[in-house]
Amino acid sequence: MKYYEIKIEVSELGIEPMLAALICNGIDTAEVNDPADALFMTGQHGETDYLAPEDFEREREKNPSIVVYAADDEDADNTVETIKEAVQNVREHTESGVFGLGADLGSLKVTVNIRNDEEWKDRWKEFLKPARLGYSYIAAPPWVDMSEYEQDIEDREVIRINPGMAFGTGLHETTSLSADFLETYIQEGDKVLDVGCGTGILSILASKIGASEVLGIDIDDEAVAASIQNLEANDVHNAIIKKADLTSGVDFKADLVVANLLTNLVIRLTGNIRKHLNSGGRYIMSGILTTQQDKVLEALEENGFEKLAIAEQGEWCAIAAELR
Repeated sequence: MKYYEIKIEVSELGIEPMLAALICNGIDTAEVNDPADALFMTGQHGETDYLAPEDFEREREKNPSIVVYAADDEDADNTVETIKEAVQNVREHTESGVFGLGADLGSLKVTVNIRNDEEWKDRWKEFLKPARLGYSYIAAPPWVDMSEYEQDIEDREVIRINPGMAFGTGLHETTSLSADFLETYIQEGDKVLDVGCGTGILSILASKIGASEVLGIDIDDEAVAASIQNLEANDVHNAIIKKADLTSGVDFKADLVVANLLTNLVIRLTGNIRKHLNSGGRYIMSGILTTQQDKVLEALEENGFEKLAIAEQGEWCAIAAELR
């Protein structure tokens, strides 16, 4: 069976905007190849089975990419054109400064190849591996045999995450930062609001570590569906997932809010999140470029929050704050 392999070259910063553009254009399945994920796991946690040691230098030299697979049929050409349109939209937004002045989202070069493979639809699953989540858990796709990762599990509990097209497998720095802060600042019995829940990974973690009630919200239908599926797979019964644009139309008061978004969305959310927080509530923000953290800190100050901590991994940072 032949299939189209459509590859988009991006930078690490360009991964999320490009995925969002693809989703907006109706492309609901893609493979993300980010060498930094495997390198990050090794740098943070010592030797792992994710890559053979001799492969690390080769991986370090690669650029991140997003790959879309399409059947070689009458719709293939339309799929290629749709992807090119999404790339052009991202390029135009980059030039207009939507993602920050001088943001480098990569070359955005599109390469199309025709391949032969009977199992192309599931090929992306090969690239999803277990990842340590916070201080007490490990996230893994449901098809991974965890007996192969015994040395990495230690005494951690496994959370099964099937991402679909949603964001949040545990490998990305922004998810890791969010999880660390969530374990640090959650208190037993807290009500938690997870804004931009993606796969539901942070909602599940919040439930596991003591939240009494969790509401996860996301604007994307694929994310909502993935979150609901993952909650069920992990026997989480005190969390609800709803579709919403940030907190628009949401009636929920929390003790802790976690928002793993992009910088501009974090700033937008900060303007009205206090009405969803109880007095002394904690607010965890991630998905923020280190070069843009000052903008977020200014928004926090303007809206009555006191900074608790900042953590960084690579070019990303997370901020924890408390409502004064």
